[in-house]
Amino acid sequence: MVTSYNNVFGVDVASEKLDIHDAAKQKHQEIANETRAIDLWVKSIARRKQVLVVMEATGGYEQSLVDALHAAKIDVAVCNPLQVRSFAKGIGIIEKNDPIDAAVIARFGEVAEPKLKEKPTESERKLRALVHRRDQAIGQSKREHNRKLQCRDEAIKESIQEAITFYKEQVRKLDKQIEKTIAACPVLKAKSDLLSSCPGVGAATVAMLLSELPELGELSRGKIAKLVGVAPIVRDSGKTEGKRSTHAGRSMVRKVLYMAALVATKYNPRLKQFYQRMIAQKKPFKVAIVAVMRKLLVTLNVTLREQNPWREPTLALDKN
Repeated sequence: MVTSYNNVFGVDVASEKLDIHDAAKQKHQEIANETRAIDLWVKSIARRKQVLVVMEATGGYEQSLVDALHAAKIDVAVCNPLQVRSFAKGIGIIEKNDPIDAAVIARFGEVAEPKLKEKPTESERKLRALVHRRDQAIGQSKREHNRKLQCRDEAIKESIQEAITFYKEQVRKLDKQIEKTIAACPVLKAKSDLLSSCPGVGAATVAMLLSELPELGELSRGKIAKLVGVAPIVRDSGKTEGKRSTHAGRSMVRKVLYMAALVATKYNPRLKQFYQRMIAQKKPFKVAIVAVMRKLLVTLNVTLREQNPWREPTLALDKN
């Protein structure tokens, strides 16, 4: 990463607009969060040298801007909102509105030197879009199911069931498209084969990890756990030992890891033994299952880093 940028832009992303702070000129600009406006703005800053655009992760509203910046070969960083907010408080900024947030994000980019977001391959981009749509379809299906449970009108129930059937069919079709997309890309296929070798890790988990956690296999065990949000954060002060808890991270990854961990406690010999030992130690279920999630994630991280598929344990489970 370039250690010094002459032009840093902070962008506060909303569903309909982008508030942009130009740190070099100390100017604020607001544009619509739509393709034409984004393309015009990106073109206007592409003439400058050593440009960095920083924004917060918003769950998808930032994607059009990220894609346009990648296409223009402009460095871009997508940061954790909690880190940016903590930074703002650390420099004494407690006020909050869109222009202020954009200025804070720009300052964060200047000081923190956030990790750049790499441009995905076409296969990775397509996989991510399919995985996101699958997650949306599942969410809609669940919402319709909840509506059906509270509905007493039979005609309305029938209408709701039609919607449920539609979304389930959408998920089925998307699963096939995801499978084909992974199979067609040698890099994704190789990673998929390694990840799926671990008992408890199914196709949905593999697809989510490949699309939402490209850092898997490249970071240390501690960093990957913190990135996802399954690492216990120390909160000690003086003689007081605070309660450890997980914090922030990538919610979509945690969601599939949770389901994979539940399966792993039954069918993965190593993780099953680890889970049973924690339960025997009277650990609460949530503590035990998050520990399994973390151990599963670390195992998958090592699997990709060392390019070795999962193997049945031949010795008793270690105590780590």
